[in-house]
Amino acid sequence: MFDEHIRAFRTCQTCPSLCQSVCPVFINDGIKTHSPQGLMQLLNLVRKNKMDFDESIATEPYHCLDCRACTELCEHNIDVGSVMQAGRNEAYRQELAPKEINSFVERFHRHNNPFSRDLVKKLKNMLPKRYFNPNNSVVYFPSCSTVAKCPEIIKDTFSLFDKFQIDFVSLFADPIHCCGYPLLSCGAAYDFVDIAEINYHALKNYKTIITGCPVCAHVLKNIYAKYDFNLSRQVVTVNQFLKPYFKDMNYTVKKKVRSKVMFHDPCYLARYMDEYELPREMISRVSGYEPLEFHDNRKSCSCCGQGAAYPIVERERANQITKNRLEECYEKKANLLISQCPICLYKMREQSNKLVIKDVISYLNDCIEETSSS
Repeated sequence: MFDEHIRAFRTCQTCPSLCQSVCPVFINDGIKTHSPQGLMQLLNLVRKNKMDFDESIATEPYHCLDCRACTELCEHNIDVGSVMQAGRNEAYRQELAPKEINSFVERFHRHNNPFSRDLVKKLKNMLPKRYFNPNNSVVYFPSCSTVAKCPEIIKDTFSLFDKFQIDFVSLFADPIHCCGYPLLSCGAAYDFVDIAEINYHALKNYKTIITGCPVCAHVLKNIYAKYDFNLSRQVVTVNQFLKPYFKDMNYTVKKKVRSKVMFHDPCYLARYMDEYELPREMISRVSGYEPLEFHDNRKSCSCCGQGAAYPIVERERANQITKNRLEECYEKKANLLISQCPICLYKMREQSNKLVIKDVISYLNDCIEETSSS
């Protein structure tokens, strides 16, 4: 078991464990087993048959946010997250996953999304029918978290499209609005493949697939391809799609949009999609100022605490990590926090009543005037 990761285990075994200094889970709970090296050593002992892979051990790979902060710091580029994913896959396969995981997967399958509700109905009531044109060659994939928790982002995205006179993008209206990532992070790999295959056939004929969720962007673009559901060339982030429209400067910025803005890099946007300067450039273009920065920013950003399946098994600790991240906003007296991940956004909103928290696209839409033809 886990023999395919033997190089990673051997490297981690002799390392001074510098990566624990950037691991949000370890920083928050102080449990050595939950540090990247601690988790790796644990699974390595299982690999060597020096420890049984029982329920207590099978729970440990879920104490990883899959944020890649440790990998970013690691001189050997060890992908701890991939090893923990293998651990979660094995835990779920052997029916050793925590009871919270099994309950979550069961809820997911009621409506094929983690919120266990009919998101299609909600989506279709959100915008006029003209935004659901099935004949368009470009589609916007909104993400389940956006539909369920941050629906204003979808409205603001299409409002911004209207301001740029972009009338050839359809809103994805198929029954499934989840890329499947929650299932994958739980270790339910076979269930994830089923969702991926359905989405692939629903999306494969579009020329361009836009998404405002960086998790969806990574999964659709990179993870699907590993299972021969290749959408890599078609998938773009909403920032990448809008970039040429901002360069053209064919728009008017509203007066009095100046405010003390702080930007939080989502892990999946900065580290997985390698996109961190573009949202800053867009914010600066409409505000006239560079956003305030967290001490840990860009590819060295710190996770909000809500990644992978960690908040399913450790809700209170995950929320504390979120609160820890927000403390720096208060210290720097920011009144507006901008990010670009629906999971970051709605969880940060839950944990703060002191800040206005918005998506990049919502902020841009707020700052740009309506055009005479929109």
